[in-house]
Amino acid sequence: MNKNNLNDNFQASHLLLLIGYTILATILIAESFLMDWEKWALIPIAIGIVVSWVIHIRQIVPPSARIFFYAILMMGSFFFYGVHRTSMFDLATVMAVIMILYTITGLKKLVVFAMVTYYITMTYSVVSMIVDKEAFDELIISRTAMHCVVIFLIGWFCGTIIDKWKQVMESSRDEIIMLTDATDRLNDFLANVSHELRTPVNAVIGLSGICIDKEDNEEIRRDMVSVRNAGRKVAEQIGDILDYSEIDRKKIVINNEDYMLSSIFNDLVTEIKEYKSRDVEIVIDVDPSIPSVMHSDAAKIKKILRALISNGLKYTHEGGVYVRISSETKEYGVNLSIEVTDTGIGMTEEELERVYERFYQVDSGRARFGGGLGLGLSIVSGFVSLLGGFMIIKSKPDVGTTVHVSLPQTVVDATGCMSVANPDKLCIGAYLHFEKYQNPVVRDYYNAMVLNIVNGLGVQVHRVDNRDNLKRLRESIHMTHLFVAEEEYCSDIEYMEELAKEMIVVVVADREFVLPSKSNAKKMEKPFYCFPVVSVLNSNLDFKERGQGHLRCEGVKALVVDDEPMNLVVASSIFKRYGMEVSTAASGQESIEICREKVFDIIFMDHMMGGMDGVEAMKRIRTDVSGMANNVPIVALTANAMSSAKQMFLSEGFDGFVSKPIEIEELERVLKQVLPKSLISYSYDEEENEKDLQKEEAPKAKAKKEAKTSEKAKATKETKETKETTETKEEKSFVDKLSDSGIDTEGGLKYCLGDEEFYSTLLLQFASESMEKIPSLKKFYNEKDWSNYEIIVHALKSTSKMIGAMELSEKALKLEKAAKERKEDYIKENHSGVMDDYKKLRDRILEVLNGGGNGDNGKDEGIMEFSPESEGSTEEIFEFEPDNAN
Repeated sequence: MNKNNLNDNFQASHLLLLIGYTILATILIAESFLMDWEKWALIPIAIGIVVSWVIHIRQIVPPSARIFFYAILMMGSFFFYGVHRTSMFDLATVMAVIMILYTITGLKKLVVFAMVTYYITMTYSVVSMIVDKEAFDELIISRTAMHCVVIFLIGWFCGTIIDKWKQVMESSRDEIIMLTDATDRLNDFLANVSHELRTPVNAVIGLSGICIDKEDNEEIRRDMVSVRNAGRKVAEQIGDILDYSEIDRKKIVINNEDYMLSSIFNDLVTEIKEYKSRDVEIVIDVDPSIPSVMHSDAAKIKKILRALISNGLKYTHEGGVYVRISSETKEYGVNLSIEVTDTGIGMTEEELERVYERFYQVDSGRARFGGGLGLGLSIVSGFVSLLGGFMIIKSKPDVGTTVHVSLPQTVVDATGCMSVANPDKLCIGAYLHFEKYQNPVVRDYYNAMVLNIVNGLGVQVHRVDNRDNLKRLRESIHMTHLFVAEEEYCSDIEYMEELAKEMIVVVVADREFVLPSKSNAKKMEKPFYCFPVVSVLNSNLDFKERGQGHLRCEGVKALVVDDEPMNLVVASSIFKRYGMEVSTAASGQESIEICREKVFDIIFMDHMMGGMDGVEAMKRIRTDVSGMANNVPIVALTANAMSSAKQMFLSEGFDGFVSKPIEIEELERVLKQVLPKSLISYSYDEEENEKDLQKEEAPKAKAKKEAKTSEKAKATKETKETKETTETKEEKSFVDKLSDSGIDTEGGLKYCLGDEEFYSTLLLQFASESMEKIPSLKKFYNEKDWSNYEIIVHALKSTSKMIGAMELSEKALKLEKAAKERKEDYIKENHSGVMDDYKKLRDRILEVLNGGGNGDNGKDEGIMEFSPESEGSTEEIFEFEPDNAN
């Protein structure tokens, strides 16, 4: 082991040696005054102490030189102490202490130096006694000899300790190198595998999206959506592995760029909708005063937000997740504050200490609340540290968790990220009954968000929470906008549609909600947050200007450019409804290359993209691409919620501006403005209305129609007998019966996206597979073929979990681990019991599905689950005014 490595291992020895020298020198100075020793020698000793501390504090001398400098000063002081006759027999004790200090340094040379100094000092004392003709008796001789032998033994002992210490350190260093090398190779392997998996996964996502757009059969569409969602989940996990491996290897880099918070949230909200269940609310509260354009690594900020929000959703069964984004002005710009609070299961003190560990997931004996690799908070912690910020986590079991992140940002444009063009012309109503949420924390979340929007935008909002107060509000003021919750809208659809003829009515609803055919209201998909609200408030108030027919752009060749795949899917789907032929590009550079090969009639360009942004791509298409491309209308498609955004994009050279999420009326207005009249037509075909009506039929009628088309393909003896019993409404559904049997049918239905027909098919498949799996397990058990046994119980673990048989899944998991570790005793003790449970579950599924029926199961209720407020309610109208929350 070289000297530098040794010094690295004994950094603390420098300070300990200096402290020891200071103490011994101080004692020496005090004794010199008491014993009236030579005063001139005290001056260099005092100077030596001061110089040593200056060198140590300022680090102006290399470590190896410093430690020898301290040792020389210490030995000089020791010699001065030892030359006095009264100290002769105290030398051994003092030197023993010094040699122990030298041992801590790990330098054997210092121990030898100390021994030599001792023997020189002792020799000097003996010679002085001889010169002075002092008598030597047996006691002096024996004590002198004994002290010399003791110092020799201490020196030998200290040298042995240092040698053994070096051996241990050398061995540890070799092991550390081996472990580091193994970790690096593992990370390289994970990174390579992840990169290789990305291509097929992206193909699955892309092709499934195309199939979804082309497919008319609703059942097949649901299956394809499941495939696409699974692909996206795998893609996210691959990204997590790559991010973590880069953080672990310290190879991650910062890619700073100018970005808008609105662009991050538009893409982020589209992604997190996949994680949200109907029982959990997401409330996103963004301070409108946050600078509109900041400079940092936008991609990593987006990943931080996505990881924190998805983590909150994963561990929250009921209640909500509250996301608060604000900023604090600093000399260098602002601190972007991200606070994510949930009402989930929370964490104990022990779990909080382990939460930063890789692959760690909060379990504490409870059922796992979702998948994932357990890398989320590790990645967040790495990103936050890389960006120069900090993260604080507070949590209480069964109460919830709050994660606070602060990130320093450079400000490019200090203008607020949101603004309303004409706040004085707006009169906003809100029919939002927050008391319907059982968890009072969720009500507080929504109230805080509404108050922050009001104060931040300088608008006035009149909130009511029952229909009678809404009627009073309509009579007392002239509203321009009304925001209505899904349940409140469904409580009196006719009245809401009447209001939609007078003002802009926006229904805040879940993804599954569908407005009635020819509705005048607009739908705003949850989560309800500020950016789409501002987009609606800044839209054209002349909402009555509607075409009598359906706008069509048959054969128009459109190019959509966006770096977010989900946005491409959504935009492509919207544009295809108009009859357009849609191509997509995932970056500005790719759009330029496509424009060199094809000619388009219109281009929709996202603004904030990695690499080349939308403005630069638009200008390059205008100047670099030959042919008709330089005349093609290019429309900015962005989530910028500032009122000045439209003018900014038009001044840059765009022909039009459409904000995200896309408002149909605004999109059609822009299409009419930028496209030649020859490319626009109107459809008055009644068949389209009939198609719309068919799509919006009550779920029961829809289910019956689908049953007729799919019965031939899926007919079995079990399903025929099931169909015969569906007409008996009083009988329990198969879901209820299986739930009574201990199956987590809610979890199973969630896996099937709420599709009971698909769930019943999955259950039958589970029962059918048991006919092969049980004999196979018995065979491998008898043959002690634990490798194949492990494979089968692994499959049983997964399929049981899919249908909600969590108890069987846990038992199969334990058998799988036992087979993997070849614990035959455990397998022999538990195999029979698991097989019995497996058979009982199979028999129960077949019994229920053969006799219980799987009809509509209550689907007729659809969205009409809301019970209207009772007549005569005396609840008040809530007024929210800027800077006057009370």
